Amino acid sequence: MCLPRSLPATEVIVVLGLDVSADGTVEKVEILRGAGEPFDRAALDAGRRFRFEPARLSTGEAVPVSIEFKLTLSPPPEPPPPPVRLNGILLQRGRRLPLRGVEILIRVQDRTVTSTRSDEQGRFSVEVQSPEFTVLAAPEGHDRLEASIQAVPGEEREEVYYLEAVSADNETVITAERLRREVVRQTIPKEVVRTAAGTQGDVLKVVQNLPGAARGSFGAGAVILRGTSSEDSRVYLHGHELPILYHFGGLRSTVNSAFLEAVDYVPGNFAPEYGRAIGGVVDGRLRDPAIDDFHGEADLNLYDAGFMVEGPLSDQVAVGAAFHRSYVDTFLNAVLPEDAPISFDTAPRYYDYQFLATWRPRPNHTLRLIWLGSLDQTRLILSRPSDDPVLRGAIDARIMFHDLQLRQEWNVRPGVREEFSLMVGLQQFKTRIGPDLYFNLDDLPVSGRFALEFEPTDRLALRWGLDVLYDQVSIDLLSPLRPLEGEQSAPISAGKLYGFSNETELFQPATFLELRWSPTERLMLLPSLRLDHYSQLDRTTLDPRVTARYRLFPATTLVAGLGMYQQPPTPDQSAERLGNPALLAPRSLQTSLGAEQDFAKGLSLAVTGFHKRLDNLVSRNQAFFSDPDAVPYLSEGTGRIYGLELLFKVLYGKRLSGWLAYSYQRSFRTDQPGEIERRFEYDQPHNLTLLGSTEFARVWSASARFRLVSGNPTTPVVGSLYDAESDTYLPVFGETFSDRLAPFHQLDLRLDRRFTFDTFLLAAFLDVQNVYNRGNEEGTQYNYDYSRRKGLTGLPILPILGLRGEW
Repeated sequence: MCLPRSLPATEVIVVLGLDVSADGTVEKVEILRGAGEPFDRAALDAGRRFRFEPARLSTGEAVPVSIEFKLTLSPPPEPPPPPVRLNGILLQRGRRLPLRGVEILIRVQDRTVTSTRSDEQGRFSVEVQSPEFTVLAAPEGHDRLEASIQAVPGEEREEVYYLEAVSADNETVITAERLRREVVRQTIPKEVVRTAAGTQGDVLKVVQNLPGAARGSFGAGAVILRGTSSEDSRVYLHGHELPILYHFGGLRSTVNSAFLEAVDYVPGNFAPEYGRAIGGVVDGRLRDPAIDDFHGEADLNLYDAGFMVEGPLSDQVAVGAAFHRSYVDTFLNAVLPEDAPISFDTAPRYYDYQFLATWRPRPNHTLRLIWLGSLDQTRLILSRPSDDPVLRGAIDARIMFHDLQLRQEWNVRPGVREEFSLMVGLQQFKTRIGPDLYFNLDDLPVSGRFALEFEPTDRLALRWGLDVLYDQVSIDLLSPLRPLEGEQSAPISAGKLYGFSNETELFQPATFLELRWSPTERLMLLPSLRLDHYSQLDRTTLDPRVTARYRLFPATTLVAGLGMYQQPPTPDQSAERLGNPALLAPRSLQTSLGAEQDFAKGLSLAVTGFHKRLDNLVSRNQAFFSDPDAVPYLSEGTGRIYGLELLFKVLYGKRLSGWLAYSYQRSFRTDQPGEIERRFEYDQPHNLTLLGSTEFARVWSASARFRLVSGNPTTPVVGSLYDAESDTYLPVFGETFSDRLAPFHQLDLRLDRRFTFDTFLLAAFLDVQNVYNRGNEEGTQYNYDYSRRKGLTGLPILPILGLRGEW
């Protein structure tokens, strides 16, 4: 029976008479002095349940007794208050990224009463008996959390805590580095370069700041690695060739940096899964879209704008999309001088897009879809007659590609890993000059990759794979022959025009095999073979390669590489008409030797010497211009390249990061047997880049880049001849690349200011290129009869303002 919580007095007394048996049980209960109902009834009920120690005689015998028992009734105690339940989320302030695995302490009056940890989504949940308590957390690299809670008993609280990221004094950017299988491979984490001066936050543009990369004229975005032509190196995205790396020759990369995880830069002696190149490779890797929550990014600057969104569709599926569009066409005509010899009917414009989807049906199995594309288009109106009568009217240019990739990564079982990817695409390159000249190339590429890796022990692994490329190429042109490297172009009107229309199919399958063997803990050997077939040449090539790494000391590693590398000629060079299908595959024998030294955490030095011997290079058959039966191209060119590369890196996170990159390299060519050796077009003996970034006052960051590069070789004009038929002057050239432009040097500065709010982050930047307004000589311009010349200079001082928001 329940007693009321309120009693007539502090306590109620009922006196009971009890008959207790010999075994201590109560046999009879009666009220001797009561207090009224309901207290008497409650006392009787309680008395019947009593148990006593039996009464005993002096002899120890248990006997029944009758006793008087005074029972005091008190109100029942107040029940404890219900606990407070706190459901919280720890997120990085501004970006809303979950802070995982963080320990959360709950303290009541300076005493820790419970603790828990945040999960993969940054969530945690605790129950606290007291309605007043303090929540404490100290996630690494973020502000400390100390939040007081004043709740109502039984309340369920939902709290979101935004903690701002901070930089520790010795914070280092950590990236998951794959197995080093090349002599030199620089993996560039995007966190290091998003605020680097001169890059406008474009991760792929930083490739131009690494040792081994030559600088192109007017800062063009051609990838020129270790003294070879841009056609000799390949740019990939997850192992599939990316047809266009930069918009308009270097303005912006065609892949949004928001999804780029890292860029692998290998200037030479690359692994056997890469082929069809005698220079180097650049391979970009995209990260998976965010699975924790929806995030986005938008950026706006002087010449374009873009956005990125990403988020989960389920626990296993995440998607993301990005888009960039230039708006140079909205103001370029407005800023051109009225007396400019050109105007734009369709000003330069571009766009690019990416769509990503990731599905993880199991922890060891990942499927990815990547759809990306790009378009560059312009129409240039020549408003004044040119010295060359052919150059009149308009110049139209259109470059476009659309690629779809499907990828699978599967850890079949411990020690067995499978990778498969398939890419289908559409590529178009269209150019028209005036009413007569045009060049159109359409390509429908299909490429497939498969790799299977067995790793029975930590010291032994075998990797086998397929690399298959199919192209359906259509070429339609009316133009002069495309000049080869080293050839000088005369006025178009004075030369012969060639018409050509052809459709062809190129099938280029390849297989590779690589063994990784560590006979000792210090030594790792990677011998490999790559077998390629080129249907356009009906030839098969075999490339043996080997790389070795030896850890001399715990922080010192020696590296070496030797290998053969071959590639097919371009489609127009091997075509049936105006080409030579009997060409050989250009090849290079590459040798590298270097050392890597880690001085301290975040401080390292890499020095690499290299040598290349080139042969079977495509050269011009001079008999073609006089003999109708002669082919235009031969495989008689040779070359030699040697140099030294140095990279000193300092990576202390946001506090200080950067590098000093220096390359000394010489590159020479011999076009025909018996001819005198000459310089290569981008023979740049000295190339120095000093780049550094730092963060201060938590919200400011500054970056600087200084470059000093030898001037590019140039071929002088030593006179001219008048051609009456075309009514133009023809230049008389001196020795090929016997002259050199003035050295290039430039300083770029960048300043960033970050504004962090709970749910989004806003950053403003000022990127000033060519701070001291250096008039760098990029080429030479002549008057109509080549009697006078003047230097063509690059961009003057150029300040670029921009905004970027993230949420």
